Amino acid sequence: MSMQSIVAGRSFIAGLLCLCVAGALQPVAAQEPPALGVMAWNIWHGGREDGEQIGPQKVIEIIRDSKVDLVAMQETYGSGELISEALGFHFHPRGTNVSIHSRWPIVEDLSVFEPFKCAGALIELPDKRRVAFYSIWLPYNDDVWVDGSRDPHDVEKMLQACEASRADLETIKQQIDERLDQPQYADVPVIIAGDFNSMSHRDYIASATDQYGLVIDWPTSHVLADEGYRDAWRETHPEVDRDADRTWSPRFTDQEQDRIDFVYYRGGGLQAIDSGRIDSFKDGFPSDHAAVVARFDWPTAAMADNQLRTVTYNIKHGLGTDGHVDLQRTAELLRNLRPDVVGLQEVDRNARRSGQVDQAQYLGEQLGMHAAFGKFMDFQGGQYGMAILSRHPIEEVREIELPEGNEPRIALACRVQPPDRESFWVVNVHFDWVGDDEFRFAQAERLAEHLATLDAPYVLLGDFNDLPGSRTIELLSRGAVAAAKPAEDRFTFSSTEPAREIDFIFGFPRESWQVRRCRVPNAPRTSDHRP
Repeated sequence: MSMQSIVAGRSFIAGLLCLCVAGALQPVAAQEPPALGVMAWNIWHGGREDGEQIGPQKVIEIIRDSKVDLVAMQETYGSGELISEALGFHFHPRGTNVSIHSRWPIVEDLSVFEPFKCAGALIELPDKRRVAFYSIWLPYNDDVWVDGSRDPHDVEKMLQACEASRADLETIKQQIDERLDQPQYADVPVIIAGDFNSMSHRDYIASATDQYGLVIDWPTSHVLADEGYRDAWRETHPEVDRDADRTWSPRFTDQEQDRIDFVYYRGGGLQAIDSGRIDSFKDGFPSDHAAVVARFDWPTAAMADNQLRTVTYNIKHGLGTDGHVDLQRTAELLRNLRPDVVGLQEVDRNARRSGQVDQAQYLGEQLGMHAAFGKFMDFQGGQYGMAILSRHPIEEVREIELPEGNEPRIALACRVQPPDRESFWVVNVHFDWVGDDEFRFAQAERLAEHLATLDAPYVLLGDFNDLPGSRTIELLSRGAVAAAKPAEDRFTFSSTEPAREIDFIFGFPRESWQVRRCRVPNAPRTSDHRP
């Protein structure tokens, strides 16, 4: 979403993943090109496992129905020209394995490395913007997906099985960097997609050991992630779910089910806004790999430079719906969302129930963000309250006392200073939760009085514990731009059975902010709220 300082005449853009800032911006719809759709798909022996004709026809129909613009294909094996011709796409083959299929013209060959493993192309969109697109296939040393192939006591053997993918990807990345190290590619985003034949260190984490059995720091996924490339799937599915994440294998369900197909991207203001998996078809899915689809927002350069991604999240002191307090899981989820500003509710500081951890400080350290904590009350030898995290320095912190309800309450306000721009305020709320809104509305009225005194644009976000149309929401959204959630997916509570919209983000004043996109990711394990 986007926000712009009315004082500075510059704009930010943010994301619930949202938000906002000011100046005389044109309506977003007038500036926006359509979302860019990308697919990574190993079609398995040219898609012909189900027949020389019917198999490729299934591949064609699946790609057409997905409405993607670019396809990074592996195991093309002679079917590529037929597929692209049927789709009306441009076809860019290299060797027999990898190929690129593009709705838009391919204006330059950017291929590097071995023809069997990497094809690259510079693709020009109708608005003349260009993207460097790569289809890759990486090898593996040993098959660690067949039943019984993994020894949990020998992690090194598993790592060695994927060593070939790491080594090749290191070289591919280096050669792509060298190939694009020219002035004409300076602002061109890069997408690297394909069959990596290795798992991700973002999946095999401590909080997912009940799913994977082990914590494994897979080196292949570090190659791109450590260089600033973003994993589109994990960014839009921030909580690990092995069943929902897996791309291997819809055809061999008795094997180890893993995520080994990826869409990575970097640069040019590109932003992943959604991703999905295709692994079924009316007459039987034609491949042993699922197709991964990612959709990207591509704002104008000026908007991308001023972007602000904002998250509000009631973390329930790190207590997941599985009954375990696991703040590292909370940190991993937030890291995947890549926020600039976070409003956290139900935060402990040194309380016994959460291991006497200063949770705001811990999360700030884990995410490399500045942290501020505001206390509601003393609790279990420590304190209980709320927090704000910010990628940019926090210049001032205010605890705004609110009328006491079922529990003591404050609002937490922080003045945030981005580089080379005017500062703005972030105000975090967690209102009373009881059904009678008398306490809640009194808290809202007191907060509104204080908000009227702020001397810069501000973001108001948090757990309002009230519904759209209530007098609390009506009061505090007056004069604001709201981060409107998708109508079909707007509920934020509960995380396991979403049925209520009670968490919100607003930007004030209305003329100071634009909201580009807002979403509510699924995260049923990490807290009882959705971020």
